[in-house]
Amino acid sequence: MMRREIRMLVAGIMIGLAAASAAFLFWNRGPAGSAAEAVAPRPIADEPRQATEVEQAEELAVQLTADEQRQIGLQTAEVRPQRITEQITAAGRVEEPETAIRTISARVGGRIDRLFVNFTGQPVQIGQPVAEIYSPEIFTAAEEYKLALENRQHLAVSQQAAAITQADALVEASRRRLELWGLNPGQIDELVTAPETPIHITIASSATGIIRTRNITEGQYVDAGAALFDVIDLAAVWVEADVFQSDIGRIRPGLRAQVMTDALPGTTLRGIVSFIKPQSNPESRTTPVRIQIDNAAMKLRPGMFVTTVFDIPLGANVLTVPRSAVTDTGTGKIVYLALPDGVFERRSVETGTPGKDYYPVVSGLSEGDRVVTNGAFLIDSQTRLTGGMTGLFGGSTSFDSHRITFRIDPDPPMGARENTVHIGLLDPAGNAVSDAQVRMTVVMPAMPAMGMPEMRGSADLPWSGSEYAGPITIATAGSWNVVVEARRGTQLLATYRTRFDAR
Repeated sequence: MMRREIRMLVAGIMIGLAAASAAFLFWNRGPAGSAAEAVAPRPIADEPRQATEVEQAEELAVQLTADEQRQIGLQTAEVRPQRITEQITAAGRVEEPETAIRTISARVGGRIDRLFVNFTGQPVQIGQPVAEIYSPEIFTAAEEYKLALENRQHLAVSQQAAAITQADALVEASRRRLELWGLNPGQIDELVTAPETPIHITIASSATGIIRTRNITEGQYVDAGAALFDVIDLAAVWVEADVFQSDIGRIRPGLRAQVMTDALPGTTLRGIVSFIKPQSNPESRTTPVRIQIDNAAMKLRPGMFVTTVFDIPLGANVLTVPRSAVTDTGTGKIVYLALPDGVFERRSVETGTPGKDYYPVVSGLSEGDRVVTNGAFLIDSQTRLTGGMTGLFGGSTSFDSHRITFRIDPDPPMGARENTVHIGLLDPAGNAVSDAQVRMTVVMPAMPAMGMPEMRGSADLPWSGSEYAGPITIATAGSWNVVVEARRGTQLLATYRTRFDAR
């Protein structure tokens, strides 16, 4: 019995020890993915840095022979100061000048018995007869005037000064009445000389222009003051240009403007901004700007659609470069500077707001520099393809007969590690040149479809006693463009280009 109890006790102790061990292991084990089980972090590979446009523009050039320049029609222009203007273009339409509208009215009531002007658009001159009106009031006033004249004539032989003065006043008053009803001196004199008092009075035009509206017909009775015709003078017209709100801040009264229309091909009319309307159109986001145009020859007619161009002065003595010379890369602007010996160097420039034909230069160029105006696109394409100095139509080019030899170890080079470059530079006599600055640049073009930016690396190679040698790191395996340039100060001695596929 005792032996059995001892065996049970030993078994219980062993079970307790096993349970305690399991609990200890459970509580001291870290949670999944904890720092206790974490391995050392993986090193992050250096991501290739995409070169900026300014860095790409540095020391990129191309050399062309005279024949090559002729083949691409290359032209250059000088960078120089001059007056520069910006142009803002807007659509417009010809409007009637409100200030040139005149009304021919009847100063006395009566019946229109005859019209001398029968349709709108008919031209009239000031003083030209436009209608004939019968008015009993005019007939009565004319009789009174004739009687006043006769009375004064009878009193002329009288010695009564007061009576003569009174007769003169009556004549003057009756004549003045006829004048206020619109009769001119000739018509009034005709009343006196006519054997019988006329019963019709001719109404003359009080303005020169064209008939805008006709408000009467023959046989119609009109009251005193009734508008018979509206006349408008189109010797000057208004052009209302719809200027976008982004440009309206630069428009001001007095600004010069040009007006063109397809009704007058090859003709440019000029005018002055006379008024800017205070309201804008919320739908088109434009503001009407009024231009006063001389139209003595009637070239413009109300309702015509025109194109307007405003000349905005940007400065009278501004350093400028032709617009055709500037290439906009999206992140900056570049030009190609014409240097001696047919060398065209890529140059990053900063420009201001462009004018019609020129950019104002803020930085990057100096007065007297010459830039490529025609052919710059071909040169830019070549430098982007090769990454450096080369002839435009194939083959590497040397300057002044200097020659470069190239070797890399290992060959082909290895990606993601250092490789050793060996460069030889010989002068025209075949002697080694030891006082040059030699730089090697490698470029892997961007591959947007794969989400890869352009990769670029460079190394300055020192003189080793017999050659220029040094290490260069090739970032990754793949195809690389290679450019080697040798300079002495600012003088470019030679260049060499090639390609290799790194392993």
